[in-house]
Amino acid sequence: MQTHKYLIHHKDLRRKRNFVWYMVIALLLWGPHTLFADISTLERIVEAESNVSYIGIRLKTFISPRGTRTFEALVIHKSPEIFYEKKLSVVGERKSFEDSRGEDRGDNRRRDRDEDRRNGRERTREENKWRQARTLFSQKDVELIAQNYNLEKSPSTEEIANYETDLLTVTPKFAGRPTLRVFFARENGVILRAEALDPEGVLRAMSVYTRISFDAEAVERKWKTFQKEIEPKPQRSYSISLADGEKILQTKPIQPEYLPPGFQLQDVHSIKDREHSIHLIYTDGFLDFSIFETTDKRARRGSERHRGSDVIEIAGTHVHKRQRGPTYTFSWSSSDIHFFLFGEMPAPEMQKVVESIIHKAKEK
Repeated sequence: MQTHKYLIHHKDLRRKRNFVWYMVIALLLWGPHTLFADISTLERIVEAESNVSYIGIRLKTFISPRGTRTFEALVIHKSPEIFYEKKLSVVGERKSFEDSRGEDRGDNRRRDRDEDRRNGRERTREENKWRQARTLFSQKDVELIAQNYNLEKSPSTEEIANYETDLLTVTPKFAGRPTLRVFFARENGVILRAEALDPEGVLRAMSVYTRISFDAEAVERKWKTFQKEIEPKPQRSYSISLADGEKILQTKPIQPEYLPPGFQLQDVHSIKDREHSIHLIYTDGFLDFSIFETTDKRARRGSERHRGSDVIEIAGTHVHKRQRGPTYTFSWSSSDIHFFLFGEMPAPEMQKVVESIIHKAKEK
């Protein structure tokens, strides 16, 4: 009897062990395949942004506490370097309730007057010029995005500009970061609509094509016409090494001891027409923040830059803090360097970066 019970128990145990092993093997086989498929989708979109030529009309909407603005633009794309847009019209503008009935009406009136001045002929002429556009993703950021964001491809029943689409949803693995919904042409991977949602899931920006053509010959003909109108702006900055940055600053650049999870130094730039100044760019693949460092004493006198900012104390240092929409800016001086930090990260995270720089500057 005892032998019979042992055999039954042994058989059940063996079945359970076999089941566990089957599950482990299934997960090992399934997991990488899913991850690979998601990265493949992102890589296909990046490749399309590099290689597919097109011309079209798109609407760009920006939503902030100050209101909503929508622009219609003509776009021509041949490569990441030959990617231009020209504003055709302002489709709509709506001021927010806070902006029209806020407590500080004097500031609002002054802002409106300034806006009216900028709406003169000079501003109109500037806005109607062709401008370099940026691709949403780059090849060098694919792996970093995959590390810091969940990538989920799903079929879409929605047609955009008469093209069937699929959807790539990019959701953050860390709290306080945006979500991106990318509808791309099933035919060739070109992004037809992109929606940026804030950490609470509220739409804050959208870009969508209302018309688009992938006819390479038509694009080439239009490019020959538009090329005469386009005035490429001279490059204002260029990549350098940290060693070169030390020569420009005439002191060692100070990097933050603290970085938000998943962020890393992407590039260091020298800035044309700004002596003794460098620009450090940090990214998690999708979201960026920047640190400007300068030893030019004139930068400390920027009273105009500090207008409308709050003064807070971080690690015993007075820091100017300002918010505009989802973007926070911090400005302060430590040792012989003036710092200017800005990005669309939560304020507590940005303040940790500021604090770590201040500590490091004191140790210098």
